[in-house]
Parts: sequence; structure tokens; C-alpha cells
Amino acid sequence: MKTLKLTETELVSIKVALYSHIQQMRKDIEQAKREGKDTSFQEQALQDAQQAFEALSFAQ
Repeated sequence: MKTLKLTETELVSIKVALYSHIQQMRKDIEQAKREGKDTSFQEQALQDAQQAFEALSFAQ
């Protein structure tokens, strides 16, 4: 594992992109549930993305 140093702007850009991705994942899960599809894999991916977003809150 390697440590990266990011500028504040880079960190904000990553957080915005991840947040947008999380929002799209939520919409996709809702749609899949309406269609009666299995969403377990998508829900796990969403949980992972949310944890990554939370971890970025501690980044400096």
C-alpha cells in the first residue's frame, strides 16, 4: 500500500465524484428492486463506496 499526498482541490474532486457515484448507485438499486432483481451485490458495492467516502472525511 502506498501513501498519496493530495491537494485540498484533488481531495474535494475525489469526494464529489464518489458522492455522485453513490447517488447513482442508490438510483440503480431502487430501479433494480422495482424490477424484482437481486440487488445484494449492488448493495455491498454501495456500502463499500459509503465507507470509502467516510474514510475520506479523515484525510488531510
